[in-house]
Amino acid sequence: MSELELMKNLKPHPHVVKLLGCVTKSDPLLVLIEYIPYGDLLGFLRKSRGLNDSYYKDPDVKPRTNLTSQQMMQFAWQIADGMHFLSSNKIIHRDLAARNVLVGEGEKCKVTDFGLARDVSQVVVYTKRSRGRLPVKWTAPEALLFGSYTTLSDVWSFGVVLYEIFTVGGCPYPGINGHQMADVLKKGYRMPKPKHVDQHLYDLMYQCWQQKANDRPMFSMLKTKLSKMIQNNEEIYINMREYNNDDYGYIDDLFE
Repeated sequence: MSELELMKNLKPHPHVVKLLGCVTKSDPLLVLIEYIPYGDLLGFLRKSRGLNDSYYKDPDVKPRTNLTSQQMMQFAWQIADGMHFLSSNKIIHRDLAARNVLVGEGEKCKVTDFGLARDVSQVVVYTKRSRGRLPVKWTAPEALLFGSYTTLSDVWSFGVVLYEIFTVGGCPYPGINGHQMADVLKKGYRMPKPKHVDQHLYDLMYQCWQQKANDRPMFSMLKTKLSKMIQNNEEIYINMREYNNDDYGYIDDLFE
């Protein structure tokens, strides 16, 4: 019901999944959303390089293979655009990850799954008061350690989504157990630059992982920077010739 109430108050946006209708006067409760034919972005990325998607059944439409640098940059910009729209409507997603982005016609990404989202129009920080399962590898330190969520904790998650996209569905923090994440982050560890990713693009990811939330860029800035990179045709930000499929073939546990 909370997810439904959030979606009912949102105007349609090209990069956020659209609510078409709902049934609340009788059981079962039904929420009708637009059909997104290519399924989740994580599976889309992994299938594009011949790997099985281990979390969702195959959608009806298969993605085409061999994604280009330009396509992946477009994915990143579209998600930043959708998240900018949500943040400007005072909504914290709290579970932003490639598995919670859907891929529609024209390879258009749409942010979805508002099950953990909160409307914070009255407050700037949302504090999680109950212990539950957390997507630890996507969760900012202040949210992981103290349960405090802001738009800037979503920015941290967006940095991890960039890693997922640019490694074509790779696992964040490979080889690190979810139970270790809090200690690892407190010690200042951040994922290193994948060798096929340009330094400027990695710098953008790294900015999202600043320890202090206020040091991270806003989604409006991320949108602008990604847009400028996309328009710079002289630079190859993701060199797929240097990409090694074997380096990013596994996905670890999502939760603690």
